[in-house]
Amino acid sequence: MSLNFDTMKKVIEGKTKIIYENPAAAHTVYMVFKDDITAGDGLKHDLIEGKSGIDWLTNKNIFEYLNRKGVRTHYISSPQEKVSIVKRLDRKINLEVVTRRVAAGSILKWGNIAEGTRFDPLITQFHYKDDPLHDPMLDDEYIEFIIQSKGSHEYQQMRDINVQVFMILEKAFAHHHIQLVDFKLEYGLIDGVVTLIDEITGGSFRLWPYAKKEPNLNQQNVLAELDPKGRLDKDTYRMGGDLASVKSKFQIIAEITSGFRDLA
Repeated sequence: MSLNFDTMKKVIEGKTKIIYENPAAAHTVYMVFKDDITAGDGLKHDLIEGKSGIDWLTNKNIFEYLNRKGVRTHYISSPQEKVSIVKRLDRKINLEVVTRRVAAGSILKWGNIAEGTRFDPLITQFHYKDDPLHDPMLDDEYIEFIIQSKGSHEYQQMRDINVQVFMILEKAFAHHHIQLVDFKLEYGLIDGVVTLIDEITGGSFRLWPYAKKEPNLNQQNVLAELDPKGRLDKDTYRMGGDLASVKSKFQIIAEITSGFRDLA
């Protein structure tokens, strides 16, 4: 039986999802995916018919895999297409937590780093989530200061989970000859505990296929080993690709992540 959201109370609507109260279980909410796609801090906006179902499947595949791997997440189940049931938050932490393996995107400009530079160990940065302010990055040294002096260990917990998730997904995508370049995740408190929330879909990460059958990824710069032009992520949209191409690439991600169910 299909869920009727017209009878449910809307908690909040974002750019790509709507959250509804779950009258059958107050400690959970429904997360409903939309066909919207945005970029440039929301200034670029389009609708891609069917994107909601594709994103829902990718998110389902990834969160079910992370739950099996023991990651602390908000995800419970997906009762029907485009809809997931997740744990209700005590409080959302208004940060985007970015982890990078390979230099790409904005870090090339503000960090003056060559594209393809490999980070080992991974680097993780915190951004205040505010589109009009362009998601400014928090100073690493100050974060370390407040962890040590103020006991704000939520930062370290978010950093640890980000790295844990990155290592899991990097290995999973490697089975499909794809490098996880970077990603951004979000967090909240559930029962007072820092927990991975929101979605992980084609707009959450950069994915570059391998350029060679056996790439050498253990060097300072791996750009020649990868195929950024074959990217399978939202950069296609950011760079002006047509919506059909964007949808096709997101569909490929959904198909790839469907294979995660067969991984240990």
